[in-house]
Amino acid sequence: MDYEVIVPDELENEFNKFVKKLDKNSQSRIEKEIDLLEKHGLSLPMPYSKKIDSTFWELRTTGRQKMRILYCFDKQKIFLLNWFIKKTKKLPLQELNTAHKRLHLTYHL
Repeated sequence: MDYEVIVPDELENEFNKFVKKLDKNSQSRIEKEIDLLEKHGLSLPMPYSKKIDSTFWELRTTGRQKMRILYCFDKQKIFLLNWFIKKTKKLPLQELNTAHKRLHLTYHL
């Protein structure tokens, strides 16, 4: 079952800038991981995806640059709401808070 991956319009420029700043290998990995997310949705297993709270999952990429994309679901739609290069072992609370704020501002929940 295919899912639709969406970056909200108001965040699209920021997401594109983030991806363009990455090295070519990292750009390819992000594209591959998003393709996997589109194909598998909620059933995408570790090490690619991990549920982090009642609302959000993280798309996980490894390699020289460890990137995370925080996302949530609504039926067959997946909303990418925050992205960053992971520099610490634990998910920074600030990044999770940013994803929650964006969810509420974008979708008025």
